[in-house]
Amino acid sequence: MKVRMGFRALVASAFLMIPVLAGACDDEPTGADLEEAVLLSVVPQGNAIGVDPTAPIVIEFSHGMMEGMEDYTDVHEGQVEGPLVPGSWGWNDARTRMTFTPDSALKPQTQYVIHIGGGMRDQNGQHINYQQHGAGMGGQWMTQQMHQGGQHGYGMGQGGMGMGEGWVHPGNGGFGMLFTFTTS
Repeated sequence: MKVRMGFRALVASAFLMIPVLAGACDDEPTGADLEEAVLLSVVPQGNAIGVDPTAPIVIEFSHGMMEGMEDYTDVHEGQVEGPLVPGSWGWNDARTRMTFTPDSALKPQTQYVIHIGGGMRDQNGQHINYQQHGAGMGGQWMTQQMHQGGQHGYGMGQGGMGMGEGWVHPGNGGFGMLFTFTTS
């Protein structure tokens, strides 16, 4: 027994299937479905005074971060143009918390700057929202003018460019956030 379907019936059945097929392909979250990634905390906070030189430096994000994002976070002695503090960053298992371990204790009664790159991304590829909490923790955006005064140490090219995608914020063009603190 052959079943013949008229052209109109065939077209109508095809249109009825479109929502089913479209819904079946919608397993991946879209950008609109993803919760915004934010900087949750920086310890010590910006402008902190009397920080224990042996205390940990910890940065926490709301989402797990992409591999390699630790390369866009530094600790400087003095100002952001000052020398890098030798040490290493390590992640917790969820890649939401980064802890800096200096090679030796920080110097007493010395100013330091934590520099977090503006273009850092979470595991979904979203840029981090620093403004929501960053300014409230004493952070400030690093501008083009701030790093033109000396050797930055990030492979800066002619005219101060060349810092790399992880350093430059796509929205405001800032070179990340700075959190300055002074040890006891």
